[in-house]
Amino acid sequence: MQTTNNSELAFLYREENKTFTHTDRVSVVIVTFNKYNYVRDLLISFQHINYDKDFLDIIVVDNASNDGTEEKLRDEFGETITLIQTGANLGGSGGFNTGMKFAMEYHNNEYIWLVDNDAVVHVDALNYLLESMKANPKAAAVGSMILQLDNPEYVSEIGAMMDWSKGRIVMQNTGDKYQTILDKSERVLDYCPACSLLKRRSALEDIGFWEEYFIHFDDVDWCLRAIKKGYQIICNPKSITFHESMNQKQPTWIRYYNIRNLLYTYAKFKPLRLPFVFLKFFLGAFYFFIHGLKKNSGLVFKALWDFLRGKKEKQDFPLENYQKLTDFNWEEYSNENSANSILIFNSRDNLNKFIEVSGFQVTDTTKILVYPEKKNFFSLWGVGYSQDMTSLSAMFKNKKVIFDGDLEYKFMFPSPVDKLVVYPFYGSMLDLSK
Repeated sequence: MQTTNNSELAFLYREENKTFTHTDRVSVVIVTFNKYNYVRDLLISFQHINYDKDFLDIIVVDNASNDGTEEKLRDEFGETITLIQTGANLGGSGGFNTGMKFAMEYHNNEYIWLVDNDAVVHVDALNYLLESMKANPKAAAVGSMILQLDNPEYVSEIGAMMDWSKGRIVMQNTGDKYQTILDKSERVLDYCPACSLLKRRSALEDIGFWEEYFIHFDDVDWCLRAIKKGYQIICNPKSITFHESMNQKQPTWIRYYNIRNLLYTYAKFKPLRLPFVFLKFFLGAFYFFIHGLKKNSGLVFKALWDFLRGKKEKQDFPLENYQKLTDFNWEEYSNENSANSILIFNSRDNLNKFIEVSGFQVTDTTKILVYPEKKNFFSLWGVGYSQDMTSLSAMFKNKKVIFDGDLEYKFMFPSPVDKLVVYPFYGSMLDLSK
C-alpha cells in the first residue's frame, strides 16, 4: 500500500477525541546531508504537528550538502528554523552532537527531540513522547514506534533489545502490520532509534554526547550507557514516526558500519563475548569469499580490519550498485526463474510477508525451505545443516536462492549457488551474486 502523500501521513492512525495540555519548550535536532526534499517534507510535517509551534526550537544541522540544501531551506523556512552549517560531512554522530551542543548552550529546554531527516512525524508524536517522559522520571529517553514511510501499514520497529549471545539487535515487531499491534503500552527496552528520540536534558548532561561512530550504533551506544547509569530507555508505540524503510536504501555502507560499530559496542559493554562475535563475522565472510561472493565478503573483512585498527570515522568507499527491492521486477523474475529458485525463510510468517510485499509468484515447481527447528537438524556455531548433506548439496547446486535476511549466518550453503539474493526485513534486497 502506497499512501497518497507525506502531509496526509502525519494524520494517519490518529486517536480521536484525544487531548493534550503539554506546553514544554522542546529543542528539535535534525541532521541532513544532500537530502533537501526529505528534510523539506519533514519540516512541513512539523507545521501540522499538534503542538504550539512557538514552543518548538527547530535546529537543522547541514553536513556540507552540495545539492543546495542550505540555501533552499533558508529561502523557504527562514527564521522558523536555526540552520547550522558544519562545513564538513560529520555523519549522523557528529551532526547530532553539533545540534545537541547548540541546544544545550543556547536553549534552556528540558527536552531535546532527535529526528532523522528522512522521517515524517505524526501530528501527536511529540505529545505522546512527553506523556511517557513525565510519567517515567527514570527515563533518559523515549522513542516512537517507527512505521515504514513507503509502506505505512508496516512496522519498521518498536525499539529493540540486544541479543548479546548472537551478536545482533532484535528489533521489535519488524514487518508486522500496524493494525495487528494491539498492545500499545510503553515498553522498557535496550534501545530506541534516533529516528525519533526525545532526550531529557539532565540525562544528557549526566551521560554525555554520542560516540563518534560517524553513523549507526551511536544511538545504541548512548542508550546502553544510559541503562548502565541506572536510567531507562522507553518506547511509546502511541507515538508514531514514519521513516523510509531500508528497502529504499543502498545497503553497502549500512552493513559496513553496522558490523564495525557493533564490534565497538561489544568491546565496551561485553568484552568477553567480543572474540566470538568477531569470529562469527570472520567465518561468515570467509565462507562467502570461497564461494566467490566477493562483494559481501570484502565489505565484512573491511569492517573487521577497520575495527582492529581503531577506525571510527567515515569510510570512503564507492556504493556498490545493488538493486533496491522496490525496483526489482519480482513478477518477471519469478516467471523466468521460479522453477530454478529456492526460497529459504526463517519462518512461515516471514515467507508470507515476502510474498505479500514483493508479489513474487510461487508455482508448484518453486522449492521452499522454512528453516526447521526440528530434531533432525542440528546447530553448530549457529549454522544449520541437514543430516542428509548429499541430498541437500544436490538441491542447492546452481540454483537461484532467495534468502531470508533474518537467518544471517544461521544457514550456509553446502554447494555453490548460481545466484544469492538476501531479503532482510530490516534492510534492502541484496544481490550478492558472483
